[in-house]
Amino acid sequence: MAGCTLTGALSVACFIPGAVAVVHAPEGCVHQTFSMLHAMMNDCDVSQIPEIIVSGIGDREVIFGGEDCLTAALDRAAALNPDLIFVVTSCVPETIGDDCGAVCSRHPSADKIIYVPTSGFLGGSAKDGENAVLTALASCVPLSQAVPGTVALIGEKNLESEADQNYAEVERLLARLGLRVTVRFCRGCDAATLMHLGTAECFILRDDRCRPAAEAIGERFKRPVIPEFPGGLSGCIDFLKNVGHACSIPEEKIASAVQDELLYQDQMLKKFSGLTKKTICLGAEPFAGTSAVAREAMERLSMQESESGFPVKLPFYLPVGAAGVEKMLYLWRRAVNNG
Repeated sequence: MAGCTLTGALSVACFIPGAVAVVHAPEGCVHQTFSMLHAMMNDCDVSQIPEIIVSGIGDREVIFGGEDCLTAALDRAAALNPDLIFVVTSCVPETIGDDCGAVCSRHPSADKIIYVPTSGFLGGSAKDGENAVLTALASCVPLSQAVPGTVALIGEKNLESEADQNYAEVERLLARLGLRVTVRFCRGCDAATLMHLGTAECFILRDDRCRPAAEAIGERFKRPVIPEFPGGLSGCIDFLKNVGHACSIPEEKIASAVQDELLYQDQMLKKFSGLTKKTICLGAEPFAGTSAVAREAMERLSMQESESGFPVKLPFYLPVGAAGVEKMLYLWRRAVNNG
Protein backbone atom coordinates (compact mmCIF):
# COMPACT_ATOMS: atom_id res chain seq x y z
CA MET A 1 0.00 0.00 0.00
CA ALA A 2 1.42 3.38 -1.04
CA GLY A 3 -0.08 5.31 1.88
CA CYS A 4 -0.89 9.01 1.76
CA THR A 5 1.38 12.03 1.48
CA LEU A 6 0.67 13.08 5.06
CA THR A 7 2.27 9.90 6.42
CA GLY A 8 5.39 10.32 4.31
CA ALA A 9 5.69 14.02 5.10
CA LEU A 10 5.42 13.49 8.85
CA SER A 11 7.97 10.66 8.76
CA VAL A 12 10.49 13.35 7.77
CA ALA A 13 9.19 16.60 9.26
CA CYS A 14 8.36 15.53 12.80
CA PHE A 15 11.76 13.95 13.50
CA ILE A 16 13.93 17.04 12.97
CA PRO A 17 15.26 18.19 16.36
CA GLY A 18 14.07 21.67 17.25
CA ALA A 19 11.24 21.64 14.71
CA VAL A 20 7.48 21.50 15.21
CA ALA A 21 5.08 19.90 12.75
CA VAL A 22 1.69 21.57 12.36
CA VAL A 23 -0.87 19.35 10.66
CA HIS A 24 -3.88 21.12 9.17
CA ALA A 25 -6.33 18.24 9.32
CA PRO A 26 -9.06 16.61 11.38
CA GLU A 27 -7.75 14.98 14.53
CA GLY A 28 -8.68 11.53 13.24
CA CYS A 29 -6.34 11.81 10.26
CA VAL A 30 -3.38 12.60 12.45
CA HIS A 31 -4.27 9.96 15.02
CA GLN A 32 -4.26 7.26 12.36
CA THR A 33 -1.01 8.50 10.83
CA PHE A 34 0.81 8.90 14.11
CA SER A 35 -0.34 5.47 15.29
CA MET A 36 1.54 3.96 12.35
CA LEU A 37 4.62 6.07 13.02
CA HIS A 38 4.50 5.20 16.72
CA ALA A 39 4.51 1.48 15.93
CA MET A 40 7.56 1.98 13.71
CA MET A 41 9.24 4.07 16.41
CA ASN A 42 8.96 1.15 18.80
CA ASP A 43 10.59 -1.15 16.26
CA CYS A 44 13.46 1.33 15.78
CA ASP A 45 13.93 2.08 19.51
CA VAL A 46 13.01 5.74 19.02
CA SER A 47 11.79 6.95 22.40
CA GLN A 48 11.40 10.71 21.89
CA ILE A 49 7.83 11.69 21.03
CA PRO A 50 7.75 14.16 18.12
CA GLU A 51 6.23 17.62 18.57
CA ILE A 52 3.04 17.61 16.48
CA ILE A 53 0.25 20.20 16.67
CA VAL A 54 -3.08 19.48 15.00
CA SER A 55 -5.38 22.24 13.79
CA GLY A 56 -8.37 19.99 14.44
CA ILE A 57 -10.63 20.71 11.48
CA GLY A 58 -14.25 19.90 12.38
CA ASP A 59 -17.68 20.20 10.81
CA ARG A 60 -17.77 23.98 11.23
CA GLU A 61 -14.45 24.43 9.41
CA VAL A 62 -15.53 22.12 6.60
CA ILE A 63 -18.56 24.36 6.03
CA PHE A 64 -17.08 27.82 6.66
CA GLY A 65 -13.37 27.24 6.01
CA GLY A 66 -10.51 26.25 8.27
CA GLU A 67 -7.99 29.07 7.81
CA ASP A 68 -8.64 30.53 11.28
CA CYS A 69 -8.15 27.06 12.68
CA LEU A 70 -4.73 26.85 11.00
CA THR A 71 -3.76 30.29 12.28
CA ALA A 72 -4.54 29.22 15.84
CA ALA A 73 -2.41 26.10 15.42
CA LEU A 74 0.47 28.21 14.11
CA ASP A 75 0.13 30.49 17.14
CA ARG A 76 0.48 27.48 19.43
CA ALA A 77 3.50 26.26 17.49
CA ALA A 78 5.19 29.67 17.53
CA ALA A 79 4.71 29.89 21.30
CA LEU A 80 7.11 26.94 21.63
CA ASN A 81 9.84 29.03 19.94
CA PRO A 82 10.99 26.27 17.58
CA ASP A 83 13.75 26.59 14.99
CA LEU A 84 11.38 25.54 12.21
CA ILE A 85 7.63 25.05 11.81
CA PHE A 86 6.55 22.57 9.15
CA VAL A 87 2.97 22.85 7.94
CA VAL A 88 1.53 19.79 6.22
CA THR A 89 -2.04 19.13 5.18
CA SER A 90 -4.54 16.32 4.78
CA CYS A 91 -7.17 15.89 2.06
CA VAL A 92 -9.69 18.13 3.81
CA PRO A 93 -8.07 21.59 3.39
CA GLU A 94 -7.52 20.81 -0.28
CA THR A 95 -11.16 19.78 -0.66
CA ILE A 96 -12.65 22.83 1.08
CA GLY A 97 -10.26 25.29 -0.57
CA ASP A 98 -8.27 26.66 2.37
CA ASP A 99 -5.44 28.93 1.18
CA CYS A 100 -2.87 27.48 3.55
CA GLY A 101 0.04 29.13 1.79
CA ALA A 102 -1.43 32.58 2.33
CA VAL A 103 -2.14 31.84 6.00
CA CYS A 104 1.48 30.78 6.51
CA SER A 105 2.95 33.74 4.64
CA ARG A 106 1.10 36.35 6.68
CA HIS A 107 1.74 34.75 10.07
CA PRO A 108 4.15 36.64 12.39
CA SER A 109 6.46 33.59 12.40
CA ALA A 110 6.44 33.24 8.61
CA ASP A 111 10.26 33.26 8.49
CA LYS A 112 10.28 29.95 10.41
CA ILE A 113 7.42 28.30 8.53
CA ILE A 114 7.94 25.78 5.75
CA TYR A 115 4.63 25.05 4.09
CA VAL A 116 4.35 21.67 2.36
CA PRO A 117 1.03 21.24 0.49
CA THR A 118 0.80 17.48 0.88
CA SER A 119 -3.00 17.21 0.57
CA GLY A 120 -3.27 13.70 1.99
CA PHE A 121 -4.42 11.06 -0.49
CA LEU A 122 -5.19 13.81 -3.01
CA GLY A 123 -1.48 14.66 -3.12
CA GLY A 124 -0.21 11.19 -4.00
CA SER A 125 1.58 8.55 -1.94
CA ALA A 126 3.73 8.50 1.18
CA LYS A 127 6.78 8.63 -1.07
CA ASP A 128 5.50 11.87 -2.57
CA GLY A 129 5.11 13.29 0.93
CA GLU A 130 8.72 12.46 1.81
CA ASN A 131 9.97 14.08 -1.38
CA ALA A 132 7.81 17.14 -0.85
CA VAL A 133 9.27 17.85 2.61
CA LEU A 134 12.86 17.24 1.51
CA THR A 135 12.43 19.51 -1.51
CA ALA A 136 10.69 22.26 0.46
CA LEU A 137 13.34 22.22 3.17
CA ALA A 138 16.19 22.27 0.64
CA SER A 139 14.66 25.33 -1.01
CA CYS A 140 15.25 27.20 2.27
CA VAL A 141 18.93 26.28 2.43
CA PRO A 142 21.21 29.12 1.30
CA LEU A 143 23.38 28.70 -1.77
CA SER A 144 27.00 28.18 -0.73
CA GLN A 145 30.43 27.38 -2.07
CA ALA A 146 31.27 23.69 -1.94
CA VAL A 147 33.71 22.66 0.77
CA PRO A 148 36.26 20.22 -0.68
CA GLY A 149 36.22 16.75 0.81
CA THR A 150 32.61 16.86 2.01
CA VAL A 151 29.45 15.05 0.93
CA ALA A 152 25.83 15.05 2.08
CA LEU A 153 23.44 12.12 2.27
CA ILE A 154 19.85 12.53 1.09
CA GLY A 155 16.84 10.44 1.96
CA GLU A 156 17.92 8.28 4.91
CA LYS A 157 14.72 7.34 6.70
CA ASN A 158 14.21 8.39 10.30
CA LEU A 159 12.47 5.07 11.01
CA GLU A 160 14.64 2.86 8.81
CA SER A 161 16.01 -0.37 10.23
CA GLU A 162 19.82 -0.67 10.25
CA ALA A 163 20.17 2.95 9.12
CA ASP A 164 23.19 3.63 11.32
CA GLN A 165 24.89 0.38 10.29
CA ASN A 166 24.42 1.34 6.65
CA TYR A 167 25.72 4.82 7.38
CA ALA A 168 28.83 3.36 8.99
CA GLU A 169 29.50 1.33 5.84
CA VAL A 170 29.13 4.40 3.63
CA GLU A 171 31.46 6.31 5.95
CA ARG A 172 34.02 3.51 5.71
CA LEU A 173 34.04 3.67 1.93
CA LEU A 174 34.15 7.47 1.81
CA ALA A 175 37.14 7.46 4.15
CA ARG A 176 39.11 5.55 1.50
CA LEU A 177 38.74 8.63 -0.69
CA GLY A 178 39.44 11.11 2.09
CA LEU A 179 35.81 12.29 2.17
CA ARG A 180 33.49 12.91 5.11
CA VAL A 181 29.75 13.31 5.58
CA THR A 182 28.69 16.72 6.86
CA VAL A 183 24.88 16.49 6.58
CA ARG A 184 22.46 13.57 6.76
CA PHE A 185 19.47 15.22 5.11
CA CYS A 186 17.25 14.76 7.16
CA ARG A 187 18.20 12.02 9.64
CA GLY A 188 18.95 13.24 13.14
CA CYS A 189 20.07 16.70 12.01
CA ASP A 190 18.88 19.91 13.63
CA ALA A 191 17.94 22.96 11.59
CA ALA A 192 21.37 24.59 11.88
CA THR A 193 23.10 21.50 10.51
CA LEU A 194 20.58 21.08 7.70
CA MET A 195 21.34 24.62 6.54
CA HIS A 196 24.86 23.44 5.57
CA LEU A 197 23.47 21.14 2.88
CA GLY A 198 24.70 23.46 0.14
CA THR A 199 28.34 23.18 1.21
CA ALA A 200 28.69 19.54 0.11
CA GLU A 201 30.73 18.71 -2.99
CA CYS A 202 28.24 16.06 -4.00
CA PHE A 203 25.05 14.45 -2.77
CA ILE A 204 24.56 10.73 -2.17
CA LEU A 205 21.00 9.47 -2.42
CA ARG A 206 19.90 6.68 -0.08
CA ASP A 207 17.81 4.96 -2.74
CA ASP A 208 15.46 5.59 -5.62
CA ARG A 209 12.53 6.42 -3.34
CA CYS A 210 13.70 10.02 -2.90
CA ARG A 211 15.06 10.55 -6.40
CA PRO A 212 12.72 13.50 -7.20
CA ALA A 213 13.98 15.41 -4.15
CA ALA A 214 17.61 14.55 -4.92
CA GLU A 215 17.27 15.74 -8.50
CA ALA A 216 15.76 19.02 -7.31
CA ILE A 217 18.53 19.46 -4.74
CA GLY A 218 21.25 18.66 -7.27
CA GLU A 219 19.77 21.19 -9.68
CA ARG A 220 19.44 23.88 -7.00
CA PHE A 221 23.06 23.64 -5.88
CA LYS A 222 24.52 22.55 -9.25
CA ARG A 223 26.23 19.53 -7.72
CA PRO A 224 26.39 15.89 -8.84
CA VAL A 225 24.09 13.31 -7.26
CA ILE A 226 25.16 9.70 -6.67
CA PRO A 227 21.97 7.68 -7.24
CA GLU A 228 22.14 5.19 -4.35
CA PHE A 229 24.06 3.63 -1.50
CA PRO A 230 26.39 0.82 -2.64
CA GLY A 231 24.61 -2.49 -3.05
CA GLY A 232 26.76 -5.56 -2.42
CA LEU A 233 30.43 -6.11 -3.18
CA SER A 234 30.75 -4.79 -6.72
CA GLY A 235 28.50 -1.92 -5.68
CA CYS A 236 31.30 -0.77 -3.36
CA ILE A 237 33.69 -0.55 -6.29
CA ASP A 238 31.24 1.37 -8.46
CA PHE A 239 30.46 3.64 -5.52
CA LEU A 240 34.12 4.51 -4.95
CA LYS A 241 34.61 5.31 -8.62
CA ASN A 242 31.43 7.37 -8.98
CA VAL A 243 31.92 9.38 -5.79
CA GLY A 244 35.60 9.86 -6.54
CA HIS A 245 34.87 11.30 -9.96
CA ALA A 246 32.02 13.45 -8.61
CA CYS A 247 34.38 14.98 -6.04
CA SER A 248 37.29 15.35 -8.47
CA ILE A 249 39.49 12.89 -6.59
CA PRO A 250 42.70 12.09 -8.53
CA GLU A 251 42.52 8.87 -10.55
CA GLU A 252 45.51 7.41 -8.69
CA LYS A 253 43.74 7.81 -5.36
CA ILE A 254 40.54 6.28 -6.70
CA ALA A 255 42.48 3.30 -8.08
CA SER A 256 44.24 2.86 -4.74
CA ALA A 257 40.91 2.99 -2.89
CA VAL A 258 39.45 0.37 -5.21
CA GLN A 259 42.43 -1.94 -4.73
CA ASP A 260 42.28 -1.57 -0.95
CA GLU A 261 38.56 -2.34 -1.00
CA LEU A 262 39.04 -5.49 -3.08
CA LEU A 263 41.65 -6.72 -0.60
CA TYR A 264 39.31 -5.90 2.29
CA GLN A 265 36.51 -7.88 0.68
CA ASP A 266 38.79 -10.87 0.09
CA GLN A 267 39.73 -10.86 3.77
CA MET A 268 36.09 -10.62 4.80
CA LEU A 269 35.11 -13.53 2.56
CA LYS A 270 37.84 -15.74 4.04
CA LYS A 271 35.80 -15.82 7.26
CA PHE A 272 33.18 -17.76 5.32
CA SER A 273 35.45 -20.26 3.61
CA GLY A 274 33.32 -23.01 5.13
CA LEU A 275 30.59 -22.07 2.66
CA THR A 276 32.82 -22.74 -0.36
CA LYS A 277 31.30 -25.34 -2.71
CA LYS A 278 28.11 -25.44 -0.64
CA THR A 279 24.81 -25.64 -2.49
CA ILE A 280 21.98 -23.39 -1.32
CA CYS A 281 18.48 -22.41 -2.37
CA LEU A 282 17.82 -18.66 -2.32
CA GLY A 283 14.04 -18.78 -2.55
CA ALA A 284 11.89 -15.74 -3.32
CA GLU A 285 13.38 -12.26 -3.69
CA PRO A 286 11.82 -9.92 -1.09
CA PHE A 287 13.44 -6.75 -2.42
CA ALA A 288 14.62 -5.88 -5.92
CA GLY A 289 18.33 -6.45 -6.36
CA THR A 290 18.92 -8.75 -3.39
CA SER A 291 19.22 -11.86 -5.58
CA ALA A 292 21.93 -10.26 -7.70
CA VAL A 293 23.90 -9.24 -4.60
CA ALA A 294 23.52 -12.75 -3.17
CA ARG A 295 24.61 -14.48 -6.38
CA GLU A 296 27.67 -12.26 -6.63
CA ALA A 297 28.71 -13.31 -3.12
CA MET A 298 28.05 -16.94 -4.05
CA GLU A 299 30.30 -16.61 -7.08
CA ARG A 300 33.10 -15.11 -5.01
CA LEU A 301 32.82 -18.09 -2.63
CA SER A 302 32.36 -20.70 -5.41
CA MET A 303 28.95 -21.66 -4.03
CA GLN A 304 26.22 -23.38 -6.02
CA GLU A 305 22.49 -22.73 -6.31
CA SER A 306 19.84 -25.43 -6.55
CA GLU A 307 16.24 -25.91 -5.49
CA SER A 308 17.43 -28.91 -3.49
CA GLY A 309 20.15 -26.93 -1.69
CA PHE A 310 20.16 -25.62 1.87
CA PRO A 311 17.29 -23.11 2.11
CA VAL A 312 18.58 -19.66 3.06
CA LYS A 313 16.80 -16.34 3.36
CA LEU A 314 17.57 -13.30 1.30
CA PRO A 315 17.73 -10.00 3.20
CA PHE A 316 14.50 -8.03 3.29
CA TYR A 317 16.44 -4.93 2.22
CA LEU A 318 19.23 -4.57 -0.30
CA PRO A 319 22.51 -5.29 1.56
CA VAL A 320 24.57 -2.10 1.74
CA GLY A 321 28.21 -2.64 0.85
CA ALA A 322 30.48 -5.35 2.18
CA ALA A 323 28.99 -5.02 5.67
CA GLY A 324 25.54 -5.92 4.37
CA VAL A 325 26.95 -8.94 2.54
CA GLU A 326 28.86 -10.03 5.63
CA LYS A 327 25.69 -10.00 7.73
CA MET A 328 23.90 -12.02 5.05
CA LEU A 329 26.70 -14.59 4.97
CA TYR A 330 26.61 -14.99 8.75
CA LEU A 331 22.93 -15.92 8.46
CA TRP A 332 23.65 -18.32 5.61
CA ARG A 333 26.42 -20.03 7.53
CA ARG A 334 24.15 -20.55 10.50
CA ALA A 335 21.44 -22.00 8.25
CA VAL A 336 23.89 -24.36 6.54
CA ASN A 337 25.56 -25.46 9.78
CA ASN A 338 22.20 -26.11 11.39
CA GLY A 339 20.83 -27.84 8.31
